[in-house]
Amino acid sequence: MGAMFHSLYHQTVGSTNSVSPESTGVTAIAASPDISDRPSEGQEAQAFLNWPASYLDGFHQFDPSHYQLEVCGLVERPHVFTLKELTNFTRIQQNRRLVFADGWSYRGVWEGFVVQELLHRVAPRPQARFLIQTNLTGHVECLPIKDLYSQRALFCLASGGKALPSIYGGPIRLMVFDRYAHKGLGQLIRLELSDHEIPGSFADKGYSPTGSIEPGDYYASDLQTIQRIKMPGEVTQW
Repeated sequence: MGAMFHSLYHQTVGSTNSVSPESTGVTAIAASPDISDRPSEGQEAQAFLNWPASYLDGFHQFDPSHYQLEVCGLVERPHVFTLKELTNFTRIQQNRRLVFADGWSYRGVWEGFVVQELLHRVAPRPQARFLIQTNLTGHVECLPIKDLYSQRALFCLASGGKALPSIYGGPIRLMVFDRYAHKGLGQLIRLELSDHEIPGSFADKGYSPTGSIEPGDYYASDLQTIQRIKMPGEVTQW
């Protein structure tokens, strides 16, 4: 079933509630969670998302008033976004399933904005083909921009009306649903648009460079049962 996470932190928190699997549902929303409502790390021990959090190097505390996301590289208008700017983007909800390489998955209602919304602000140059992500722990991952567009990948800021906690990759996490979730990093601090692909940090640890989801049995954390994935790509059947 692909490489397994070597997790220094791997904990299941909270009880588990099922979410109705409406395939790739997208809903526009008017209000955004108040970043002042972000849970403390103590509160995160009772986190609301009810799925395991796997980290190789832990997660970082951050000050929302000083958080920044740099977008640079092959763009006409490079910009450093504040968290306030990011929360003011056009917001949507997506009901979709994340699949993890260590054999489990979780369907949730994720709130944020699509990749196109952010990149439109910086005006990618024609030769920009790949998005290189860097997070607070120094991990790097790279994905084709055309795939992020066509699969409606999401920059997630919240779930269930609550800001995404650090333990799950907050304040902002790139969520990809057609490949393993580690290809989209949490706690993002830098996005570089490039004309060439680079290997990601997880490839250095033995993972598939593409993150393609392998068929097999996976534990569905939200359903509390093992489910079979029959083919690569986004899981929409359950």
